[in-house]
Parts: sequence; C-alpha cells; structure tokens
Amino acid sequence: MIPEELGPKLAGLLSQPGVTDVLVNGCTEVWLQRGGAGMVRIQSPFESEQELAQLAQATIAAGGRHLDQANPFADVAIGAVRFHASLASDCNPATHISIRSHIERQFGLRQLCDFGMFDSQQLQLLQSIVAAKQNFLIAGPTGSGKTTLLRAMLGECANDRIIALEDVAELQLAAGHFVAMQTRQPNVEGKGEITLERLVREALRMRPDRIAVGEVRGVELVTMLQALNTGHSGAGATIHANSLPHVVSRLNLIAHQAGLGRAELAELVSSALDWVLFVDSRCLISIAKFQRARNGLLEVVVHE
Repeated sequence: MIPEELGPKLAGLLSQPGVTDVLVNGCTEVWLQRGGAGMVRIQSPFESEQELAQLAQATIAAGGRHLDQANPFADVAIGAVRFHASLASDCNPATHISIRSHIERQFGLRQLCDFGMFDSQQLQLLQSIVAAKQNFLIAGPTGSGKTTLLRAMLGECANDRIIALEDVAELQLAAGHFVAMQTRQPNVEGKGEITLERLVREALRMRPDRIAVGEVRGVELVTMLQALNTGHSGAGATIHANSLPHVVSRLNLIAHQAGLGRAELAELVSSALDWVLFVDSRCLISIAKFQRARNGLLEVVVHE
C-alpha cells in the first residue's frame, strides 16, 4: 500500500505498474524506473520549487526527521517506501527527491529462486545457512538486491526474535518476532544523535536470537564483529561493494577508520562471519567464505 504521506502526486507516480524508483530533480524534471528497465523521463506534475520543497519537508517530518537549511539532507522510511530528500541550498539550487519502493518486494527465498535470483542448489545452501544460525554478510553495488535477499533470509526465521538495526528502516518483516530500530540524527543544537554503533550495543541487551544490520558503513562493524565473537549467532548484514574482492577492501577501509589493523580485522572477521554472499543485478553471483591468508590478512574463497 502506498503511504498517503507522500501526497497524491508522488503516490500517483509510484502506483504506475512496475515502478520501483521515482527521481525528482527540481520541479521540472521527473524520472521513473520500472523493474530492471532503464530510467524514463516523464512530464513533471509539480508546479513550483516551493511546492516541491514543502512536500519534501512534510514527508521527512512524517518520518520523524527534519529537513531545513541547517540540515538540507534527510532519509526516512514510510511504510515500504524509502524517501530521501535534498532541500534546495548552497549545494544545489533545486530540491531533489529520491524514492525507492519495496511495496512488491516482500519475497521469500523460494520465490526469489523462482524469479531466477539463484538456482535450487544455492537455495538449499541459503536455507541451511539460516537453519544452522550461521553468520553472513551480503555484499553488492547499489540496487543489486542486498536488502531483498537479507529480508528473505530473515523471513525464514519466523520463530526467532530478530532485532534489525538500520539508518532507514527498510527490512520491515511482515511476520514473526521482529523489532526494528533506526538511527536518529542530531537535533538543531547538534545533540541527541543515536548512531548505528550505539544501536548494536543496545540490541545486545535486548535478548536477540538474531541481529540484522541494514548496511555496515563505519565503526559499528567492529562492535558487531566483537558481538558475534562472543556467542551471538544467526546474524546478517549488508555492505556496499562493487565486486567480491572489493568486499575485503571495504572491510579493511572501515577497520582502518575505526583504528583496527588489517591482521586484527582478519582474525575478527574469519571467526565471526561464516559466509559472504555477493549479489549484482538481482542475481546471486558468488557464495564465498572468509579466511585468513598465509600472510595473516583477510581473503575470500569462493565456495565450490
């Protein structure tokens, strides 16, 4: 169901058959993406920059965050829709809105197999990973299907208490014992921020059967790995990477920013994460394992 908070014009665009993304570049330029097809420019329904800016601010406010000149960027989830807005500012003279819809993406693993995301043999392995409560990391570029796969794998755990930690609440499992926690931006005085790392720490005290991190980007990686090394199992997370080898580069970069050496990272990851699943263009390209190479650093080895 399309959230009414988006207003009739954006809702009308999202309601068109097959539309997954709506991109608004100022009041005169609107683009739509339908499924795996390319983007198509359509006639804009907006009459002025003022109308677009007011819509962006109202929608962000409905999602519990604020958008103004002091904070011209914001990201919220409303229902099954992710809404990002960039208010007209010194960065760009126009207001920009980016919407991604997950309304039709509540699929299980078997459905994704039927759609061709992976084959029946891979399906059995994914199901066994979940059943054995093994920890996994899903990697891939933007829009590759990381969140879709993570949601489907978590959907196999209806009897478990799952705590999901995200910058924007996209997982939104429809059934089971599911708790969603979202980061919070600082207020206008620069206070009150709640980071993903803080949420990971708090989730550990909430008796989770499984922890899911929507996307690992920073120091929360180290906190998560330390938790998994102290007995927490069945965890899943995603990370942005353009290739399977790039996953190691991304992890090393994040670890460096957190003050962790490469050898220390290799020890943490190899003992905490059982699998890395690489997806691209909504296909499961590789299933691999982390291990320490002879030089003591982290590497990935494709599962045969």
